[in-house]
Parts: sequence; C-alpha cells; structure tokens
Amino acid sequence: MLNDDEVTSRVRELMVESLDLRLSPEAIGNEVSLYSPVIQLDSLNLLQLLLAVESEFGGQIEDEDVMEADLENVGDFIGLVRRHVETLRTEAAA
Repeated sequence: MLNDDEVTSRVRELMVESLDLRLSPEAIGNEVSLYSPVIQLDSLNLLQLLLAVESEFGGQIEDEDVMEADLENVGDFIGLVRRHVETLRTEAAA
C-alpha cells in the first residue's frame, strides 16, 4: 500500500490526467481552489476525478463522504482520498 506522500503525488497526477490540466502535478499546491481558473472543477469533472481515484486505489468513495469533505481546495480533495485509502487499509487488515 502507498504511504500518504505517494497517495498525494498520485492524486495530483490523476488530477492532471483526468481534468486535462496544462500544468505539472508538482505545480498543484494544496491551497489551490478546486474552482479556480487553474482547476475549473465542476460536477462532471468531479465525477471523472472520483472514478479515476476509485480505479487507481480501489473501492468506492461514498457520496456522503464527498459531501462531508466540504471540498474547497486541492488539499481537501487529497484529504478525502487519503481517508478513503486508510479505510481500505483498515478493511484489508481486518
């Protein structure tokens, strides 16, 4: 299983790939708004991004988890994915 830093790096790569961003994954800081001109997240893009994350890490991110995450910036989204991966680790260890 990936550690938190590896998850963070992979999430940024998935954002660039899924959202067809014209910047490097390293250029996406945690404080960047998901709704900024840089990311331009909308509901369809969010769905694409969530599907990419689920495909990459396994499992399914529940709708209520997405709503509770109060996604405002890249750091919020990365936190959601980290919690998802941690849940998968816990379930695998049980």
